[in-house]
Amino acid sequence: MSNFQISLMEQNDIQQSAKVLSIAMLNNPHHIGVFLGNGEKVRLEIEKMFFELFNYLPGVVFLAKENGKIIGVMRMKSCIGKVIDDPDVFGDENDIDWRKSVWFKEWAKYDPVEQHWHLGPIGVMPTHQGLGIGSLLMERFCKEVDACRVKAYLETDLDKNVRFYEKFGFKVISESEIFGVKNRYMLRDTQI
Repeated sequence: MSNFQISLMEQNDIQQSAKVLSIAMLNNPHHIGVFLGNGEKVRLEIEKMFFELFNYLPGVVFLAKENGKIIGVMRMKSCIGKVIDDPDVFGDENDIDWRKSVWFKEWAKYDPVEQHWHLGPIGVMPTHQGLGIGSLLMERFCKEVDACRVKAYLETDLDKNVRFYEKFGFKVISESEIFGVKNRYMLRDTQI
């Protein structure tokens, strides 16, 4: 395997981390459904979304780097869910901001109300997928969560991701559909 290491994200890593995630997740059915495509314009919108997430809702972010270059990103945040109003039923179907608000509100409805670590986003550059980098990031996540002795939670839209997260003790607890894309909500019980 190549020379890579896991480290914490620093302030000067934020822009590149957002770009890596936008590339890694560009073809996710959910992002295609929300952003109405998967071209470069959409990738830039996704990058902006992750950049804002890192700046305005910081969590603990681990990076996988190969020879100093970011190839994988994993964010975790300690949180407590909250009661969310139903999404606005009416809106401009072509308004990306409205579509994102529908998405975020739908996901928030399933967020556990008790203390937990929320996983996401997590992504590995397409050129480096299948090399065990995602597993290394997940092992680090599980180590951190287990040290806190709390539950962990995530959302995903891909069948292969469900199988991947199940290897780390996550179980599907609910499902919903957003803009025609099936979303799975997964929980990992406290490990003793």
